[in-house]
Formats: sequence, structure tokens, C-alpha cells
Amino acid sequence: MSSKAPTREHPAADRTVSVSLWERIQNYGFMHAHTCVASLGRMYRTPVASGMTILVIAIALALPASFHVLVKNARQASGALEISNQISLFLKPELADEAGKKLAESLGKHPDIALAELITKEAGLKEFQTYSGFGDALRALDFNPLPAVVSILPKATLTQPEQIERLAEELRGLSETDYVQIDMDWLRKLRAIITIAQRGSIVLGILLGTAVLFIVANTIRLELQDRREEIAVTRLMGATHRFIRRPFLYTGLWYGLLGGIIAWLLVSFTLLLLNGPVRELSTLYGGGFELAFLSLEESAWLIALATALGIGGSWAVVQHHLNLLEDDERNPA
Repeated sequence: MSSKAPTREHPAADRTVSVSLWERIQNYGFMHAHTCVASLGRMYRTPVASGMTILVIAIALALPASFHVLVKNARQASGALEISNQISLFLKPELADEAGKKLAESLGKHPDIALAELITKEAGLKEFQTYSGFGDALRALDFNPLPAVVSILPKATLTQPEQIERLAEELRGLSETDYVQIDMDWLRKLRAIITIAQRGSIVLGILLGTAVLFIVANTIRLELQDRREEIAVTRLMGATHRFIRRPFLYTGLWYGLLGGIIAWLLVSFTLLLLNGPVRELSTLYGGGFELAFLSLEESAWLIALATALGIGGSWAVVQHHLNLLEDDERNPA
């Protein structure tokens, strides 16, 4: 009984298929690369119109990006400030320092208070004369207008604002109390304002991002009108919608990409101009604050978002144009 030798036709066929598949991938990549470069070349041949469009896109993207950096630096500056739960208890003006001292000793034994220290009227006046800049005016007075103050530091276990507020409310009920001030109130207000500004930057970014979509869409629409005869010929030759869309999508990509890069340059250049004066101002106030620039991740997001907006605006207007052509073919006049 004879046995046939194993055939090698199938491996050879597999190699043929794999080679042809690889060639198709190469051709597909070459076609995209050629279209991408050709789209850039078409923009290069109209430098004024293309440059103006890119510059408008860059400015529209630079505005929300700059606002974002402003909010980022404001948040960083507020975070660098010392957060204190200290409570200042202003005593009634007619209250003597001895009474204030007894009150401070009594408050020091409170279960929620770590430290209570009396600042006498004289000590408060000297401090105010030193740091307020009104020393000469205060020396002209024949009486001390400042009350005694009990500086209170709550215990570390009081971490929630509600707990601090309950303690402050209890202190307001004391007969010796004239006014209670929580030192972190202004910081809470500042951070609330920063939060509002941050959400405002998001809204501004959405609005101007939509504007970029319309800018790209209108630019591509004008290019479609200039190339309508070319599109008609390619459709008669059997070109698919994907083939027709491709050069316009790459044009939108270039508009978005170049607009995003220039927007990044505008934001960075603006921060460079402001960094020196801000550093000098911070030094005058005894700090070491410096402006924070867009991080690598934020820069990548800005450029990627700009590119996506360019492609999105281009795709929308081209697809709309192709749909209109199909409707005209199905319903000829």
C-alpha cells in the first residue's frame, strides 16, 4: 500500500496570501502618507488664507487655555498659603485686661481648645502701629481704640469646618464676646471663587471649541466649492465616500494640529512675559511663588483636542456635502 508524500502547496499559498496582504498594507499606508503631504502642500499654496485660519484657531484655543493656567496658578497660590483654624475672639471694649486674662485661662481648659492666649490692648496697639502703616496717626490719639483679643487655636481633632463653626458659635454666646473671626473664612471664600473660575474656564473652552469646529467647517466648505468639479469626476470614476473624504480630513487635521501648536506657543510666551514681574512681586511680599506653565500632559491634551476638533469639523461638512450629492442623484430636478 503506497502512501502519498505530504503536499507543500498550502504553506506556499499562505505565503502568497501573506505577501499580498503586506503589500496592501504598504499601499494603504503610502496612499495616506501621500494624501497627508498633498493636503499640507495645498495649504502651503494659499499661505495667507491658511495662515489666517490657523491663527484664528490658535487664538480661540489660547483663550481658554490661558484662563485654565490662570486658575491653575491661583489654586497653587492659595494652596501655598498657610491654612489655619485659628479663631480670634474680640472682647468688648470696656472689658479690662485682667478679665480677659481670666477668660483666656478658662477657655484654655475647654475640651475643644488646644491653646488660648490673650493679646492685651497695649500689645495689640503696638503690633498694629508696627505693621499697619498708621503708626503716626495712632500716636496722635489720646486713647487706645483697640480691644483685647483672645487668640484661640482649636485642637487638631477639629478638622471639619462644621466643627470649627460650632465652636465659634459657642464663643459668640459668651457675655465677654464682641466679635468672633475665623481666620480661614477668607481662604474658603477665595477657593470658592477659584472653583467658580475653574468651571467658567470649562464653559469658555466648550464655547470656543465649538467656534473652532465652525471655523474649520467653513474653511473646508469653501475648499469643497473650489473642488466640486474634481469631486464630481472622481464620483463618476467610482470613488468611494472614504476616498473623497480623505484629503479634506487631512486638511482639517493640519488646521487643528498647527492651530493647537501655535496656541501652546501663545500661552507659553504670555507666561514667560508675566513670570518675571510675578516673581518680583512675590519677592516683595516675602514669598517665592513662580508661575506654573502648561504641563506636558496638558500640552498634549491641548494639541490633541485641537487636532480632533479640526478633523471633526472637516468630517461633518464633507459628509453633509456628500449626502447632498446623493440626494441630488436620487431626486434629479
